[in-house]
Amino acid sequence: MKSANQLAELWPIAAYFIILCVMLVVMMLLSVVLGPKTQTRAKNIPYESGVIAAGDDKTRFSNHFFLYAIFFVIFDLETIFLFAWVIAFDEVGWAGFIEAGVFIVILLAALLYLWRIGALELKQRHQPYRIQKLKQMQSGVRK
Repeated sequence: MKSANQLAELWPIAAYFIILCVMLVVMMLLSVVLGPKTQTRAKNIPYESGVIAAGDDKTRFSNHFFLYAIFFVIFDLETIFLFAWVIAFDEVGWAGFIEAGVFIVILLAALLYLWRIGALELKQRHQPYRIQKLKQMQSGVRK
C-alpha cells in the first residue's frame, strides 16, 4: 500500500520530466529543420551582443579576479542559510538566534581577515600590470 501511495505522488513529477524531454527534442529538431543553412565567412566570426570583436581577445586575468567570484559565492550561500533561519525563526527560538549570531560573527571575522590581508584590494595588486599594458599600447600606437 505504501508503494502505491508513493507512486501516486511521483507520477506528476515523472510526467513533467517526460514532457520536458520531449519538448527539448522537438525544439532541437525544429531548429535543425527550420534553421538557416548558409555558410558565410561572417557566420564563423565571434561576436558579442551583435558587435564584432575588435582588438586582442587574449585578455589575461590574474587569480585575484577569481577570488572575488569565490567570495561572492561563499557569502551568497551563507546569506541563503540566514534566510532559512529567518523563515524558521519561530521554530528554533532563542537557541537558533544565538547560533545565527555566532554564524554572523564568524562571517564578519572572515571578512575582516580578508580585508586585513589585502585580499579585497584590487588597484594595488594590478596597477603595475595595467601600467605595463598601457605603455605597450601607447608604444604600439606611436610606431
